[in-house]
Amino acid sequence: MTKVVQVKVPGFLSDRDVKVAAAIEALSKDSISVGKAAEIAEMSIQEFLVELKKRGIKAYPYADKEALKELGL
Repeated sequence: MTKVVQVKVPGFLSDRDVKVAAAIEALSKDSISVGKAAEIAEMSIQEFLVELKKRGIKAYPYADKEALKELGL
C-alpha cells in the first residue's frame, strides 16, 4: 500500500532529505526491504547503501560470517 502525505518541514531540508529519512525509518522498523527503501528515497540500491553506511546504519541484520554462511559461500 502506498500513501501520499503532505508535511511541513524546515526550509533547510530538501525533498531528498525527507524521502531518505522516511525510507530509513520504514527500513529500521523491518517494514520494507532495502530495495523498497531505495525506491522510496528515489535512489539506486547502491546509492542508498552508501547513504546508510555514511549514517552508520546496517542495511542487513547479518554479520559478514552469517551472510556468507546463508549464501553458502
